[in-house]
Amino acid sequence: MTNISNIGDVYHWSIAKIAEAFGMDRKSVRRRLLDANVPVAGTVRGNPVYALKDIGPVLFSDSGAGEPDVMHDPSRMSPKERKDWYQSETERVKLETSLKQLVPASDVHREMALMVKVVTQVLDTWPDKLERDRGWKPAQIAEAQRAIDDIREALSTELHDRDDEEDD
Repeated sequence: MTNISNIGDVYHWSIAKIAEAFGMDRKSVRRRLLDANVPVAGTVRGNPVYALKDIGPVLFSDSGAGEPDVMHDPSRMSPKERKDWYQSETERVKLETSLKQLVPASDVHREMALMVKVVTQVLDTWPDKLERDRGWKPAQIAEAQRAIDDIREALSTELHDRDDEEDD
């Protein structure tokens, strides 16, 4: 046990003691104290000590930690945090891609184009098949062609709307 000559010294702790008491890493404690410019309350055996009343708010304040917009906004991060965040996002994208949870946009566009091509080919040949194989009359074929044109128009509009959303 340390020898305390002044009762006020009980509330002045070193970085090591703060880290041990709160189960934190000494480097984290030192970084938070330096970032917040906490004043040194004195020195004990050549090591700086800090007043508990000053370190409490620094170590345990929310400081935006609970707000996702603040936590994940690179413009509000220090350069080191920003670099670490971008590296973690790059690794997350690589992992999701390797697990097939994330598909490159070019693959999605290619698959969508193939799907639309197949659907439109079926729609284009359907009236001819109805006339040839089912014996439909010209009025019936014209009605089927109007329905097909409506479907094609809806597909086209939806694809153009999605393309416009991607451009924004």
